[in-house]
Amino acid sequence: MLPRTLRLKRGRNTPLRTQVTEILRDAILSGQLTPGSVLIERELAERLGLSKTPVREALSLLNHEGLVQTVPRKGYFVSPITVQDVHNYFSLRLILECASAEMAAARATEEQIEQLASLVPDGYPAEDIPQLLGRNVEFHDAIARLSGNERLAALIRKLLLEMARIIAVGYVPQEHEKVMLALRARNPKAAAAAMREHICAVRDKALRVADASQLGPSDDSFPR
Repeated sequence: MLPRTLRLKRGRNTPLRTQVTEILRDAILSGQLTPGSVLIERELAERLGLSKTPVREALSLLNHEGLVQTVPRKGYFVSPITVQDVHNYFSLRLILECASAEMAAARATEEQIEQLASLVPDGYPAEDIPQLLGRNVEFHDAIARLSGNERLAALIRKLLLEMARIIAVGYVPQEHEKVMLALRARNPKAAAAAMREHICAVRDKALRVADASQLGPSDDSFPR
């Protein structure tokens, strides 16, 4: 099923294939189009009110980016997230973000802590995935910057952006409050432990999705 938010913005000078590519890329990276989802040119074209040509060109570009794959004589589907990808990315997050949380708890001011609390994304409606994920990146990026280590913060932000799709499928609501409690208490060890618990919860959920999606769609999922 295509997400309801898949809409073309009229009145732009950007080529149609570029607009379609942006829309589909965002939907994939945000998790609105989940791994293994079948992408049918005709359905996408009808939803966007276009001919199939810009849709086909967009899918070809996304195929080169590795976000979609093709099945001969069948069509396109959203690329699976591999178990190895999940392990690799989250191993890095555990190393980098636990360290940043520990340092942030030791040096953040009261004002900075309150500003950080305003970024906790758990108050958004569950269906507002783009808003949730955007706030999630802002929250983790802010903690990284509070560590006082600019290089560490840059590495974390780059990592979060690279693994946006994995975070989307593993997002666990209301986990950030535990991190905030430890930061408010100015307890570096507790902050690192809370961050570890949070990251592991997201990783474990993402692993379940990766395990289910790694083989891609079955033949029965494609129209004949």
